[in-house]
Amino acid sequence: MLSTWASVPFTTPFVWDGVSNIVVEVTFQNPAAGESTWLEATDIGVNRSLFTRGGDRYLDVWNPVYAAVDGTPFAALDGQLTVSWWSYGDPEFQPQSGTTFEIRDAAANRVVNVHGPWGDGVIYWDAGNSGGGSYDRISKAAPAADYEGNWTHWAFTKDAEAGTMKIYKNGVEWHTGSGFTRTMEDGTIMRIGKGLWGGSQSYFGHIDEFAMWDAILDPATIQDYMYKDLDDAHPNADDLFLYYHFDDGGSIYESDASASGADLGMIGTVSRMYDAAQLFRNTQQSTLRPNVIWEQGEFVSHLDSVLVIDSVMNDPLTMVLFDPENPTVGIDTFQVWPGDYYTYVFNEEGIIVDSTYISNTDDIVQEFYEYYGPAYEVIDRYELARYITPYGIGLDLGDGFTWTFDVSDYRPLLHDSVRIAAGNWQELLDMELWFIEGTPPREVMEVQNLWTGYKGYNTDEAFDANTPPIDVTLSSLAKTFRIKSRVTGHGFGGTANCAEFCAKEHYFKIDGDVVWTQEVWRDDCDVNPVYPQGGTWVYDRANWCPGAEVGTYDFDITDEVVPGNTYTFDYAAEDYFWNGGGSFPYYQTEVQLISYGAFNFNLDAAVIDIIAPSSDQMWGRKNPICSNPIIRIQNTGAQTLTSLYIEFGLEGADKSAYNWSGELAPMEWEEVMLPDYEWDESSTFTVTISQPNGGADEYAANNTMQSSVAIPELLPADLILEFKTNTKPNENDVFIYNSNGEEVFARTSFTASTVHKDTISLPDGCYELFVWDYDEDGIAWWANSDGTGYFRVKNASTGSIIKNYEPDFGGLIYQQFRV
Repeated sequence: MLSTWASVPFTTPFVWDGVSNIVVEVTFQNPAAGESTWLEATDIGVNRSLFTRGGDRYLDVWNPVYAAVDGTPFAALDGQLTVSWWSYGDPEFQPQSGTTFEIRDAAANRVVNVHGPWGDGVIYWDAGNSGGGSYDRISKAAPAADYEGNWTHWAFTKDAEAGTMKIYKNGVEWHTGSGFTRTMEDGTIMRIGKGLWGGSQSYFGHIDEFAMWDAILDPATIQDYMYKDLDDAHPNADDLFLYYHFDDGGSIYESDASASGADLGMIGTVSRMYDAAQLFRNTQQSTLRPNVIWEQGEFVSHLDSVLVIDSVMNDPLTMVLFDPENPTVGIDTFQVWPGDYYTYVFNEEGIIVDSTYISNTDDIVQEFYEYYGPAYEVIDRYELARYITPYGIGLDLGDGFTWTFDVSDYRPLLHDSVRIAAGNWQELLDMELWFIEGTPPREVMEVQNLWTGYKGYNTDEAFDANTPPIDVTLSSLAKTFRIKSRVTGHGFGGTANCAEFCAKEHYFKIDGDVVWTQEVWRDDCDVNPVYPQGGTWVYDRANWCPGAEVGTYDFDITDEVVPGNTYTFDYAAEDYFWNGGGSFPYYQTEVQLISYGAFNFNLDAAVIDIIAPSSDQMWGRKNPICSNPIIRIQNTGAQTLTSLYIEFGLEGADKSAYNWSGELAPMEWEEVMLPDYEWDESSTFTVTISQPNGGADEYAANNTMQSSVAIPELLPADLILEFKTNTKPNENDVFIYNSNGEEVFARTSFTASTVHKDTISLPDGCYELFVWDYDEDGIAWWANSDGTGYFRVKNASTGSIIKNYEPDFGGLIYQQFRV
């Protein structure tokens, strides 16, 4: 806020008669949420000011994006309908043959539709269907100013009983028709910003305040509410069955403010913030008037200009040279600029007054070769593992990120000469295969693909048809058998947002009997170690997360079958019906049968991973540590594993021991938290297991594992925890625990958009910090409207910042630290 008057001289004077009113419009945009801009004002006792404020948003639509909702809200729709919205057509594209919104029934018949406008500049209002291809329609040509370059309020009504259809523009009846009695029941899906017919163009422009009532609104009500949000005082509040503000700011959903709760699926489109100067709704009257002083006098003014000559480099082209002997191998890359053209100088009227020829400095001639690469006979394709690339916008992987997969079940495939492919379009991938010498728990005898590829899920019957029953004869030489199922769901915007954002059960059947059921879902995307990402990385999905490995569901069927026999295998999914909205739902499916020989060991256990302490990037969210180590053990013998002796510690230091007990069937694994340990400086951590079930381990080569240790940061005893909340403080808690698991600090109550400072004093020891966000979207995220917060730790003695944490953290900030 300025502490003095701000002087605003006019370069062009105006004449005031001393009597007429003067209207002054002031707009401003705060640089960040929570920061205010102030004007000094005086209360004059009467309403002489109008103001609006806040972050209003609108739906931005371009081809081919749109938004969609299923037909649940349309159940009550029959003979009466009013639909209204604000629209701003993009002058660059309008008029064009797009669709503002459309509702269709299960037979794909049009029920309700608006072209606003079509390519001929005509507004078309369609409402009511006879159960076939015909529908009621009125239309009228509109001037360009009504549908492009300006915000226009449209309201459309249909009263089938009275036979009337009307169009209101900016609250005034603009067009009407009579004799239209077709009703509007049985709608199953609606799109906003695009039609439902094949080849439909999207609407180019902006849409806001989209609302539907199963009643006829009168002109006075339309005019009264067109410039403000709908509320409970609206005369037809009980008839409102859809209402989208488009203020959520997300890219997946926009919430429905009506009682229907029918959230809108965003198919590529986004909601954008109005600039301050663009706000025109929800104005309020005020008796406060900003202090303004008008000065009158004689001034001598002139406009001046300074000629500045600037040069902007043309965009270069990247040229790659290839080896003539190996035409697919690039040997050099360099940048070039095209030549052989003229640059022009224009005068003030835009007329060319001079030109300069830009000649070539070098000539490069492209030559074409016929060549023959090595031939591969692709007999069969087997997926070894699956990984989903992260959102690239704003992503920083530093020197790279490593994901590790156990592909031991595919050992029979990985010998001699094979072709290995990994699909990617942007990232540079580096793959290594580590072959571990020794004896496996059991020999892999055969790998068989059962169902593979793209499997549509528009209905459960269609999915079943894509994964039909197959007869499989098991190897008579094999002793044990396992099914591997690696499936991920894709497509959203239709019923239940399937298959990407819905959790559905999948089934495996043998001879018609279900022997395995699995919910296809992953619920930990918000704690992905690859963060932050530019897209909607925090949303849980159908067995995948952006920037993460895809889990494989393994299940043993040995007890269900006899080697050498023939069985009918079948793979099925939970009942489902797609309403046609959004993008097509499907599962990327790989189901395989692995046949093994007998177990090589009767009594054997293995350490298969060290979660903490670890430098493995996949466990980055859980490291470094100064308290309990975490390991994974596996039963690699034929007997059920019930007990194990575990010795662990730093290399060269005293070791600690832990007696584990439990129950692991053959090949099952478990994550084990070991007792607290007296950590030293950075070194090597070693863990060794022995005495399975109190006996002798039959294979010692898999009993020991090591990892590098990085000790957590040493902090001062007196700390300040500074937490600035966003607008959703109820989503957050902060806890600190000591090495005994005892709570030493907790804050579970916050105020919105407020800086909270807690000073704590801790004795020497190891501590765990948890900062939770229960909505799993951090305290600053681009895809919501929660505002921006931060969390930092300060030195209480000096006030200096020790650590400023990434606010786009998903569901949890976790750190161990020492005092």
